[in-house]
Amino acid sequence: MYAADHPFLGVVQTHVNIGDQVSSLKEGQRRSYRLQRRAVKQAETHLALARAAFELHSSVGPSRTTVSAIAEKAGVQRLTVYRHFPDEEAVFNACSAYSFGQDPPPSPEAWRSIVEPEARLRTALFQLYSYYRRKRQLLANLYRDAEIPVVAAALARRREVLANCVVILAEGWPDRDNGIARLLVAAIGHALDFTTWRSLVENQGLSDEEAVEAMLVLARSVSSSVPDCRGNKPLT
Repeated sequence: MYAADHPFLGVVQTHVNIGDQVSSLKEGQRRSYRLQRRAVKQAETHLALARAAFELHSSVGPSRTTVSAIAEKAGVQRLTVYRHFPDEEAVFNACSAYSFGQDPPPSPEAWRSIVEPEARLRTALFQLYSYYRRKRQLLANLYRDAEIPVVAAALARRREVLANCVVILAEGWPDRDNGIARLLVAAIGHALDFTTWRSLVENQGLSDEEAVEAMLVLARSVSSSVPDCRGNKPLT
């Protein structure tokens, strides 16, 4: 018991039970520990579900990935999947976040430090083609399932990123006629596309290194070409 000076009542005798305070403190600590453990468990479950979604998107594609398949692969119930991913967009976003976290794509901004344009393009293509090889099946599945709204939106964002890459990679080439500059931009954009890599490697049988060299020859040829001002059309 101690005396407390109350502003209206004067000195008031106050009883304090030390045992109750200690018990309350311990209960608060136990509650905090339980909440922390629950948060860790939820984070682990979320990661397991994201990994399962990524593996399914990579193997069978988004259109064939079901909630039941995610639950089975992650070792949980379907309801658990819905608690973490209430809709298809949430599943796709979690898959994308997991994929980028495990193996992020090349950073276009890093290419800016390479002054010589052909060396810059070479570095970009090597990095990008290596990434395409690692993510070949996932990207192929995404392009196959492009009619799904969330996939279509992701591919649209990807086109925007690649367009920015073209701007970076088209800088510094010799000044040429506007028509040639336009052709160069198109050639670089073509070289960066996943479907170009697939055609060169899977259909034509080139290695990644050979595919890079083929696209460098294309860009170099376009850059050094002389525009035909006659407007002649091919013979038919």
